[in-house]
Amino acid sequence: MNKKIKSALKTVGDFLSTFITAIVAIIAIVFVVIKVLGWSMFSVDSPSMSPQYPVDTLVVVQKIEPEKIQVGDVITYVLNEDGILVTHRVVDINHTDKTFITKGDANNTEDAAPVLWGNTVGKVAFGIPWLGKPMRFLTADENRPFVIGAIAILFILSLVWDIVARKNTKKKIDSEKDNSVLSSDHNVSES
Repeated sequence: MNKKIKSALKTVGDFLSTFITAIVAIIAIVFVVIKVLGWSMFSVDSPSMSPQYPVDTLVVVQKIEPEKIQVGDVITYVLNEDGILVTHRVVDINHTDKTFITKGDANNTEDAAPVLWGNTVGKVAFGIPWLGKPMRFLTADENRPFVIGAIAILFILSLVWDIVARKNTKKKIDSEKDNSVLSSDHNVSES
């Protein structure tokens, strides 16, 4: 194979190996930090909170005491017995009944039923557009074996690439040493 092609393939392989490892490590660190802080991540699945949180936004939700939630805060709460989660803005608070009146920013009317304080998951700390859909895919129970397998394969490929690259570098260094010794011996014999 041509030296330039080998060099280009090595450079691309080194970059991809480093890039994939770095991305997986960064994602893992972000997940750990979010969990350590006691936060949760959810995907926005409807346009009711557009434009602030459009469909497929990943919202990071901070656990908070319901008493500390204020009008204007965006909260995530359990809607019903099926465990459906909703992320809407608090528009009114009934301290006596311990309920919130919520409304999606894009909706014309308030939500039909008040939200019990006990159903509150937390307050939205921030949202990241477009990451909700990949997060749904990565965290779905049926995809877990595929995701874990893909991560393992990426790490194995990265490790194999590094081992092969080191082996080739060692061969190259050894070859250069041998050529240097032969060249040195050749020069000595001519003297």
